[in-house]
Amino acid sequence: MNKTKARMQERRKEERQRNTLVIVIVGGLLLITAGFMIAKNVWGNRADPSLVEVSGQPSLMVDQELIDFGDVKLNTNLTFDLVLTNVGDQILEISESPYVEVKEGC
Repeated sequence: MNKTKARMQERRKEERQRNTLVIVIVGGLLLITAGFMIAKNVWGNRADPSLVEVSGQPSLMVDQELIDFGDVKLNTNLTFDLVLTNVGDQILEISESPYVEVKEGC
């Protein structure tokens, strides 16, 4: 009788361990899935500049990343305007001249 009772207790213990393992695995998968969903939403917002808003620091947003004048004759002066916006909630200070890269043949 004691052997039967001991076997039943051992089986219950093993079943609780399996159940705990299943709960841990399912919980982990849910956390990973939630993390991917949150990351997708955060990164998705960054793709659309009108939705960018940064907390706790200044952040510069430029309205255009590329300005294409097409084919231009040598020694031709060209001008363009950029709109710079601070999308952060802190003061933005520009202390140096901005860097502009001109690429040929693109």
